[in-house]
Amino acid sequence: MDLPFGTQTPELDVLIVGAGLSGLASALKILSMESTLKVRIIEASGVLGGQLGQNNTRLVDAAQQDMLSFLTLIQLSPRRRRYDNGRMRRCWDLDRGLTALPAKFELGRYIEMLDLRMSKFRSKRFNLRERVSNMDQHIRHHLFFNKSRNFMLNLVELVCGVPANEVDYDVFMSVCSSCGGLKTLIDFYFTYPSSFYEVPTQMLIENILEHMQFTKIMLNCRAVKVEHFKNYAQVTDNLGNSHTAQAVILAIPWNKVQKLEFEPRIPRAFLPPMATKAGKNLTRRLISQFQFRYAKSFWSDLGYSGNFLSSQPLVSGHECRMSTFCGYMLHSQKDQDEVLEEVMDLLASHFGEEMREPLECQCSTDELNEALHKPQTKPWHRVIWSSSSAVGTSYRSLMGGAVQSGFRAAVNALFVVRPQVVSWKDMLDERPKNPQEGVRTSGRIRGLLSRLNLYNVTFYSLFVLGLIWLLNFGYARSSS
Repeated sequence: MDLPFGTQTPELDVLIVGAGLSGLASALKILSMESTLKVRIIEASGVLGGQLGQNNTRLVDAAQQDMLSFLTLIQLSPRRRRYDNGRMRRCWDLDRGLTALPAKFELGRYIEMLDLRMSKFRSKRFNLRERVSNMDQHIRHHLFFNKSRNFMLNLVELVCGVPANEVDYDVFMSVCSSCGGLKTLIDFYFTYPSSFYEVPTQMLIENILEHMQFTKIMLNCRAVKVEHFKNYAQVTDNLGNSHTAQAVILAIPWNKVQKLEFEPRIPRAFLPPMATKAGKNLTRRLISQFQFRYAKSFWSDLGYSGNFLSSQPLVSGHECRMSTFCGYMLHSQKDQDEVLEEVMDLLASHFGEEMREPLECQCSTDELNEALHKPQTKPWHRVIWSSSSAVGTSYRSLMGGAVQSGFRAAVNALFVVRPQVVSWKDMLDERPKNPQEGVRTSGRIRGLLSRLNLYNVTFYSLFVLGLIWLLNFGYARSSS
């Protein structure tokens, strides 16, 4: 696309739209490589951190080396989660009832099957197919029990940001393959293993800000229009102010990018292929993150570790600090005012009435980030994509992915603004990682066995038994 020349002189070197972890990481990386650049961040909300939440706790595993290196850079030491030696039990609705064992068995088989097929979708040569079932159909075809179905339907919505009937199978597998795999996502969203590290979000944001004290951050400033010229880019906010810069980093998820007005329009090559063939439901569910502090760990007195999961409605939580319970809930827009009451009712029904009276209570609500496409890897001239859910990383939609995408966007912006400070090593370090490195391919027999589920085992068993009965019946008739 041939872009027009602009008539203005850009006031900024780099403008970053979005003050989440990805945007803050981009600013920190840019200033660490070239401290003389003029960088500005605009954020639509009134707080920093995006979906990190205020005074919350986030988890990171040892495999996310980019995130751990970033924490070392900002002088923040993560702490290990509390370890209960397996003596305490979790409180999941999946573990209760007569159908708990078969439901968990078929769910485990289904997850194993998807993980074994994941290597094909990690390939850069893989292209999304046009005719493929959506995840709602795929789940209902392979899982029999409602418990296991609800678990997977909730997981698909968490990962992709939309209901399972709007997510094609290929897209879900492609997104999961760029998040570290299905089992990794289950650990982060539901199981919270003790091998994870805990990162206090308030300290994370404060330590980042200490390293970029002279960077201007404008809160309650929402970008509405992006004008792209050959010599600069201009962003107009909701107050009518214009911000001109040599490079613009859009550190926001793709569903928020789509709300911006672009002039000229984004080329088709940068528009991700949407996967849904079913009628789109424009009403999206929200995610509310909560944190309750109590006088003591009431769940521990009952023998629970604090790991909680309810599928309907989806409420997941864990003990993030001593006597502190944190988690999230998926809900509709109309139920937003009743989130805390509903969560406390659920916790009280399992851990006791004391759960209704926390000493401190915090709750923040945001949209789910949509990830319905293969990730972006290349910038559009002076407009550079960031955000862990929109950009190709090794840990898409996780904290490590946010830092990885932020650093890559920073290097791309510097290549536009100050190419002399970018070395070949910087470009290699921030290039899209090869997701197939270190991935073992599964054997043919193991792959075939993974396809077995209650549906096809029952069908083939009845078929074989019926065939044997017919043979016996025919033999008996011929003998008589």
